[in-house]
Amino acid sequence: MKIPRLLDSKKVSETSPDRAVVPENVQVANKVNELVTVIGQSVVGQQQAETCQKQIAEAFEQSAFKAKQVAPFQDLDKDNNLSREELLEGLEKLLSENQIDSRINNPKAKKRIFQKIIIFILAILLIVFGFAMIIMPAPPSFELFTVFYFNPNDGITIMDLVSLLIIFGGVLLIVLNFNKK
Repeated sequence: MKIPRLLDSKKVSETSPDRAVVPENVQVANKVNELVTVIGQSVVGQQQAETCQKQIAEAFEQSAFKAKQVAPFQDLDKDNNLSREELLEGLEKLLSENQIDSRINNPKAKKRIFQKIIIFILAILLIVFGFAMIIMPAPPSFELFTVFYFNPNDGITIMDLVSLLIIFGGVLLIVLNFNKK
């Protein structure tokens, strides 16, 4: 993949509308020129070159895809003779037709979903472990002190209170995990 040298801000003709340089594209052009210079000065293997070409092509495709998604909204914004109601209706129509969501387009969304699943599983394990500590009998040496007696042989021990804290921690993890911010 050859990167055209026309991206240099000095060589780009400002008279042609398709090659006009806007201030935000000057920075992109400068970075591309720096990349071309660095690649030209270094020794790059065939496999590494192919990998870099794929990454650069994917970045340009992603940029073009984002520009296509935003283009209808920019067209609506350029139409100055619309009333507020017409703008609102147009925006409502565009939002219903175009799926623009930062959570969907974010590459880290899958990682967040995976983290939420892991935290949910951990919370369920904590709750089950806490109930198991309460239900299953423990040796008398493990149950240290009885806080409240139901009868002379049974009551609420410190181990039961620790188990309740573990259950509360699991419930808290579930609530915090699914709390929308």
